[in-house]
Amino acid sequence: MKCEKCGNEYLSQSYFATPTICNDCFNNLSEEEKQQLISQAYAYYPINQYAYRIGFGRRLAAYLIDWVLVNILFVIAFFATGLYDEFKGYFYDMSDLMKFLKDPGLMQEFTNSILPITFILTFMYYSLEVVLAATPGKLMLGIQIANEDRTNATMLTLFIRFLLKHSNSIFSLLAFVFAINAFDFVGSILGFAFIVGCFFVLAAKRQGFHDMIAKTAVFRKKEVLERNNNVINDNSL
Repeated sequence: MKCEKCGNEYLSQSYFATPTICNDCFNNLSEEEKQQLISQAYAYYPINQYAYRIGFGRRLAAYLIDWVLVNILFVIAFFATGLYDEFKGYFYDMSDLMKFLKDPGLMQEFTNSILPITFILTFMYYSLEVVLAATPGKLMLGIQIANEDRTNATMLTLFIRFLLKHSNSIFSLLAFVFAINAFDFVGSILGFAFIVGCFFVLAAKRQGFHDMIAKTAVFRKKEVLERNNNVINDNSL
């Protein structure tokens, strides 16, 4: 791709502030010229945002970081709430552990004890995506959720995305609270659908199934745009 000002060739659109002007040339313009060019670009040019979107690898890495952090919080809560003291007698001896695993009553008691903590921690942790547009894992990797056009997403959009992404857990919680197996079945179907949908990130649009419905995508934090008074400002510059 070639910049119309300096004539330099670049590998992808990510090096460009507008469809035809590279970041370096754009930085040398006045603030008024910058705002005018970006505003015109979004008004008249079909900018391909796919090049800016984060692919499967970095999103998977963020998920793994979040998984580790959530489990650390769960272990802390397991000890802090006294659940460890309640069930620790079954964890020291293999024969006792086997009896524990084979006893439906004990397993049900253990499951009923840890499920509320699991749901609360999971929802509190991942609800940060609604407030911060990112989980701690995403923040560590410098990425965040935004609208498809690379502009900041509203809390409503982020909340809708959150509900879609965790719909299986929500239905599982309803099944647990109201003891309705149908909710658990629906949750299982939704869980499978969205797990498969996560691999849609491998496609050209780099969006999961929940992103497609919510009209969001994941970008580098510094490349997310802000809309102020109908003018788009580029934070990456």
